[in-house]
Amino acid sequence: MIEELRIAAMYHQRVILTLQDGDLITGVVEMSTDPTRVKIRCIDGLVWVPYEDIVNVNRLITLH
Repeated sequence: MIEELRIAAMYHQRVILTLQDGDLITGVVEMSTDPTRVKIRCIDGLVWVPYEDIVNVNRLITLH
């Protein structure tokens, strides 16, 4: 899961995160220096999500 987030951050890909409480967060992953949380830029602004709260990661890739 963390590796998928790192790949998405490298390629500036949009992701959909499913959290333990059932919420979905959609946004672009940004590199973070915090080893316990991921940084997502979404419509609501910058959101920090602890890795332990993430159940599933979906990467949205663009095919050219």
